[in-house]
Amino acid sequence: MPASTYLANKIANHVYRATSYTSPTTVYAALFTSTASLAELKAGTLTNEVTGGSYARVALTFGAPTDGDGSATTTTFPTATAGWGTIRYVAVMDANTAGNVLTYAQLSSDVTVNTSNTFQFNSGALAETVD
Repeated sequence: MPASTYLANKIANHVYRATSYTSPTTVYAALFTSTASLAELKAGTLTNEVTGGSYARVALTFGAPTDGDGSATTTTFPTATAGWGTIRYVAVMDANTAGNVLTYAQLSSDVTVNTSNTFQFNSGALAETVD
């Protein structure tokens, strides 16, 4: 998943300018509808995140990276009590509400979440690579 402008700047400042950066204690997966765009997510624009119907961001647990590659364990969102619409993007966030986009990606295919559906990423599906 590519880094947002926010995270890229934080890392560059930390590494090259000795500017302090405190990593978030917990990171969260957030879902965005088909009306969002990759450019918005890269810029950290939070419009078009799913709302309502029992939607909530979900805390992620990443394993230790190997050769710069790491992935999250199975991540299951709450069961929808109302339709969430068509999900096209996921972002890793530094807070459970508001906050900053750290990384983001487009799903391999759009997923429509209707009432009583449960959205899940299987273990390894959310992968991060530092190269």
